[in-house]
Amino acid sequence: MNKLIAFFQSLKLTVVLLALSMVLVFAGTLAQVDQGIWTVMDQYFRCYVAMIDLPVFFPRDLGIPNSAIPFPGGFLIGLLLTINLLAVHSATFKVLATGGRRIAGLVVLLLGVLVVVGVMFGWGTASVAATEDDAFWRVFLRLGRGSAAAVVLYVACVLLYSRRAGMVLLHGGILFLLIGEFFTALFAVEATMTIKEGETVNYLDRSQQMELAIADTSNPEFDTVTSIPQRLLKDGALIQAEALPFDVKVLRYMVNSTQPQPLQNVPEGIRSGYPQYQGYGSRLYVAERGEASGAAAGRNAPAVDVELIDRASGRSLGRYILSLWFYPNFVNRSWDMPTTFSFGGKDYTAYFRFKREYAKAPSGHAYSIKLLDFVHEKYEGTQTPKDFSSRILLVNEGDGVERELRIWMNNPLRYARRTFYQSGYLPDDGGTVLQVVRNDTWMVPYLACMIVFVGMTAQFVQSFNRYLRRDAR
Repeated sequence: MNKLIAFFQSLKLTVVLLALSMVLVFAGTLAQVDQGIWTVMDQYFRCYVAMIDLPVFFPRDLGIPNSAIPFPGGFLIGLLLTINLLAVHSATFKVLATGGRRIAGLVVLLLGVLVVVGVMFGWGTASVAATEDDAFWRVFLRLGRGSAAAVVLYVACVLLYSRRAGMVLLHGGILFLLIGEFFTALFAVEATMTIKEGETVNYLDRSQQMELAIADTSNPEFDTVTSIPQRLLKDGALIQAEALPFDVKVLRYMVNSTQPQPLQNVPEGIRSGYPQYQGYGSRLYVAERGEASGAAAGRNAPAVDVELIDRASGRSLGRYILSLWFYPNFVNRSWDMPTTFSFGGKDYTAYFRFKREYAKAPSGHAYSIKLLDFVHEKYEGTQTPKDFSSRILLVNEGDGVERELRIWMNNPLRYARRTFYQSGYLPDDGGTVLQVVRNDTWMVPYLACMIVFVGMTAQFVQSFNRYLRRDAR
């Protein structure tokens, strides 16, 4: 047991882990030549064991065999660094206070933790937080709140650790930053909301997750939608959903696909081998292509090649290609190409789309956003955006919220534990694209930086005063 404790307290372990992290970052950067950034994040950093592709270290024309090397992933390195930091901290920094001073220190420490939690989760702030002033003051206020939490923690450290309070606080800030990044990687969710002027939208598109949505549109009052998540769309999978009278056989899942083009424009040699699709695939050419490189900042447009099968007879109902290119929000409403078909006297519409999440406040009540006006200003004589902003109407009838608000560059809206950023716009300035992020630990970097700053400042002042006293003697 003592050997294990000594291992985790070792400075050698710290150096080795930092060196491993540098190798991992280097390999992940090289991997983005061939893979998308989100694939690299999942394969190298947001995992405990990374599988590093050997060819990433060599020029591609050498033809190095595509073999994978197991390597400590980002989560594992971060976990071991956290344990190492805690072990060193527990061995190096001992609580010196006793009696009433110790009790007072623990009380102030608990108060500091409560202040940190309150700052993280916005205790005392408005439920609808829209920036109506300069962005500088918004950031300044966040740093001020972080500084207040750091000062309370510093007082607790002075009571408990005396002259080593600054170093203890500094290490605590670094540890807090590591833990915050871990939870961000696990739970942060990015989405978009695309709205035309005058339109009301009550759902978000999760931009890193896909689904195959099949809607029964026979009822004039409502649609019945069956959603098949991306994790089930494996090559060769037969999906039997109870709500559908037919089965869906996945022939091929494509990580990326080409932009649709008229089939008659494709060379005869390629067209002759093209599958006999129904729907848009019968007149448009869509094929699999390599994953967009993270280095080129390209976008992937996944697609799925499926066959619908009559569950009762086993008869094929047709083969369809459904690409994200067909989904209107992916192409900023430039076109809308739903796949439609009929079976058993009912009409169906299918999309391969971003995973849809309907907007709900923490209370459970639904809310919606209506785009009242979109403004796009450009620098004179150029097409470079100077400013673009959205004037919206936020409505949550269940919570009694109806607010007209403005979202513009670097001035987001915070509501329902999400942040709505002005991200883009539709063709001809006909609407807006909002980037919607849920990250409950978004304040951690501000807090951690101020905790480290207060700790470093206190340690510097203490060391400087000690130097002055020694020099005076």
